[in-house]
Amino acid sequence: MTPKKLALTIFFASVVINAALGIIALFAGDFGDIQVKILMTSLSVSAASVLSLAMFPARERRLLGRVPDAGIVLSVAGFSLLVILVWTEFGQDSLGRTVGSLLTFAVAAGYVSLLALSVVQPKFINVVRLAYVLTAILATFIAGVIWIDTLGDFFPRFMGVLSILLAATTVSIPVLHRLSRMESNYESDMDLGSTRVFLDQSPTICLHCGHPGIEIDEGHRFECESCGSRYRVELPSNHRNTV
Repeated sequence: MTPKKLALTIFFASVVINAALGIIALFAGDFGDIQVKILMTSLSVSAASVLSLAMFPARERRLLGRVPDAGIVLSVAGFSLLVILVWTEFGQDSLGRTVGSLLTFAVAAGYVSLLALSVVQPKFINVVRLAYVLTAILATFIAGVIWIDTLGDFFPRFMGVLSILLAATTVSIPVLHRLSRMESNYESDMDLGSTRVFLDQSPTICLHCGHPGIEIDEGHRFECESCGSRYRVELPSNHRNTV
């Protein structure tokens, strides 16, 4: 069984357990401390599975080097320690801070792993890299805050600035991804040497030499067998289904 299939199996098993515990909680007269700990354990397993699954696409595509692998390890370790924290009282304060730090970096790794799936033009790549850097700095500051007992005004303000900048870059990346795809499609049309034409209906003859028997493909393109001319036909919406 591959790691991805194992994570999926654990996830769906934990979902079933959570659903069963939820139903028991609704109908049972007494939902005590043991039941709460069992529910927290199952939720932790589900969260670890979901966070790990979010990093598998970047891992399979070999993006970001070892970051997805490290994120998966941190996710499993963090939620495992959380389960220990739920069931024991051993070193509660230090263990809780350790759990918070591990899960902070695990979430950061999952976040950048999802951002890495976006495909942008080289001229936009610095925006994605900026998001990586902001995520790393913000995660480091959050982990530091977890271990610092007294905070001044600087840390919250600086973290707020980082969060705003990260939100701005995150919102921009899907738009840049879309623009990059549009430009790639346009460049592919140019590479094919096709001429873009706007017509009211699907053509039946070559627009250059008049050769009959023109067939348009799913991309609204055709190439004349007689003269070799290439065209990309743009039709009104009410004609596109007839192409």
